[in-house]
Amino acid sequence: MKRIHLLLYFFLFWTAFWVAVPVNASNEIPRNANGNIIIDAQDSDLFEIIKELYDKYSVEVLGLESRKSEKFTFSFEADTLETLLRKLLRYLGVKNFAIQFVDARLTRIMVLPESVSDITISENQQADRWNPPESISVAQIMSVVEFSQAQTLDLTAGDIIIEYDGVRISSAQQLVEEVEKKAENSQVDMIVIRERNSMRLILAGGTIGVRIRTKNISYEEIDVVY
Repeated sequence: MKRIHLLLYFFLFWTAFWVAVPVNASNEIPRNANGNIIIDAQDSDLFEIIKELYDKYSVEVLGLESRKSEKFTFSFEADTLETLLRKLLRYLGVKNFAIQFVDARLTRIMVLPESVSDITISENQQADRWNPPESISVAQIMSVVEFSQAQTLDLTAGDIIIEYDGVRISSAQQLVEEVEKKAENSQVDMIVIRERNSMRLILAGGTIGVRIRTKNISYEEIDVVY
């Protein structure tokens, strides 16, 4: 009888232990000391990179099978998994893709043919074709500070900063907030549009050296290049 009681006690204790462990503990996204998510590659096959995304972040990438033997070297980090993957896709030259979320968790990226619009799939996996607005809000440079990064990069009044470190910029205030998040010793990529031509620039985190304003422009002005 005592043996039965002991076994029962052990079973109840073991069950209670497993119930106490968070179910989604294994699904937590690994982050570095700064709280950012990182992915890097050193002369790695695209197949290996895609496998790492699945093993590390449970994200499935479809549509790049024909490029699986291509090799890449890079290092990206971001505060969200979506931003990180958008950086990677831009680096790979992917323009059209769909992002699938399940229970607010990014689970799949599908690379689409050039003729298909960039869409995001909802939890029920239904997606409607996006109808672009007639106008769009952007951050436009009014002037450049002397001896600043902006001057070194040859930025000028009228340039439009459309993306900063993977984040789509839609106002002057948003750009200020994103710049404040980056340490001066970090490396940032930025997309600038000038006269319907896009430029991808690499600069240090921290102050850019521009005076900016929020402006509404025709969507067609950036749709041809972004």
